[in-house]
Amino acid sequence: EKSPLVTEKPGVEELGDVPWFPRRIADLDKVSNRVLMYGDALDADHPGFKDPVYRERRKMYADIAYNYKQGERIPRIEYTEQEKETWRTIYRELNRLYPLYACREFLVNLPLLQLYAGYSEHCLPQLEDVSYFLSEKTGFVLRPVAGYLSSRDFLSGLAFRVFYCTQYIRHHKDPFYTPEPDCCHELLGHVPM
Repeated sequence: EKSPLVTEKPGVEELGDVPWFPRRIADLDKVSNRVLMYGDALDADHPGFKDPVYRERRKMYADIAYNYKQGERIPRIEYTEQEKETWRTIYRELNRLYPLYACREFLVNLPLLQLYAGYSEHCLPQLEDVSYFLSEKTGFVLRPVAGYLSSRDFLSGLAFRVFYCTQYIRHHKDPFYTPEPDCCHELLGHVPM
């Protein structure tokens, strides 16, 4: 009996009702901009909603992500002093908590990120530097993203060893809260794992 996934042409598969999905790493360019929320648009209850400077920075970060093509170098960011201070506040507090709550693998990898990928209290690491480190250590790379992706699109990236990471940082008004993942969440929470 003939498989329903095979067409009459030898070697050509037909997936029927299965929605399109990336089959090559370059296909991630087609899904990486399908941001479900945030990006350069903020909800009225977002801490940065009424801050025009923050909103302009978010637009800049979103434009970088929207224009990025897989395999390009990730653009370097000149973070503002306020963004660096927000990072510093979060970095200090989490480094105080990591020895108490982080798993062994996390605690082994964080000093390596500090040594080789630019992690420090005084500056935000650049995604390109972190991506290079991860590529050498694990085969994973980072890709800038403007905001939330669907689980399907996010997991499509992981299938190609691509981890989506924002370049924006949460609003300084409340450094220990953000309604969406930001670079602190991803670089200080996920990447060391």
